[in-house]
Amino acid sequence: MASLAAVTSPVLSLRAPARASTRGRTALRCVAAGPIQGDGKVKMANNKEEFDGVCGEAGSNLVAVQISTRTCGPCKVVYPHFAGLSEELPKVSFVKVMGDHDTESRALMKEWGVRVVPLFMLFRDGEKIMEWSGAKPDILKENILANCTDDENALVSA
Repeated sequence: MASLAAVTSPVLSLRAPARASTRGRTALRCVAAGPIQGDGKVKMANNKEEFDGVCGEAGSNLVAVQISTRTCGPCKVVYPHFAGLSEELPKVSFVKVMGDHDTESRALMKEWGVRVVPLFMLFRDGEKIMEWSGAKPDILKENILANCTDDENALVSA
């Protein structure tokens, strides 16, 4: 049987601590495997002005937003899929907002009524058209593609 310490994935790895607990069980802790490799074409916007700037650049094209926090494990797991979609759908603007970055990002989260992360929002012409939460890559792709125009939906083959 393989040891659990050897189990790894591209985003997370499980590591056993140096010593076992007092009850004879070995605790496992989930550790991020370093910074996420590749942000694709995802832009960061941590305040209202930055977000409005991205929406202005997008014009009438779709804007997909992932709202995360530094301590959110599911956010870290789904983010590579979000970044990957940014490469596949070059006419869609992808934006990541770190809700706990600073007071301005917290104010934006309050304005948007964010109560759970990861939270995804889709905007067109500066207006929110859809919102959902959860870290399911298939739902993420399905929702974004369902809201793309025919022109935006031209998937780029990798």
